[in-house]
Amino acid sequence: MKILAIGCRVLLGLMFVVFGLNVFFQFIPQGGVVMPEPAIQLSTIMMTSGWMKSVGAFEVAGGILVLYGGTVPLGLTLLGPVLVNILLFHLSLTNGKMILPGFFASILEVVLVYIYRDNFRAIVTTRAVPTTK
Repeated sequence: MKILAIGCRVLLGLMFVVFGLNVFFQFIPQGGVVMPEPAIQLSTIMMTSGWMKSVGAFEVAGGILVLYGGTVPLGLTLLGPVLVNILLFHLSLTNGKMILPGFFASILEVVLVYIYRDNFRAIVTTRAVPTTK
């Protein structure tokens, strides 16, 4: 289980650090990618408004936290909403095309959440928390 956790952490962390840094420095060529018009419009809006710089910062921060052993649950918490948005973007705007990297990253995230499930137990517990007056 430890090898699986390390492998998933390294893959997920590196994916988000590299793609997050690409938002700032554009070192990965984008040639040959054909997207439907609504996806192009939304991508253009997100890039020109600066929205993607915020997303890129969360990707880099979450990736680094996942790579560093003691902060994996916090990194997973930051990357969860980013992954949901990646999947929704590709499912709704590209009709599922180009979804494989996001789907692969989601699988890694789910595996890591399962491995670190004790850290997330308080979020999903059904016990009532006593209130103080």
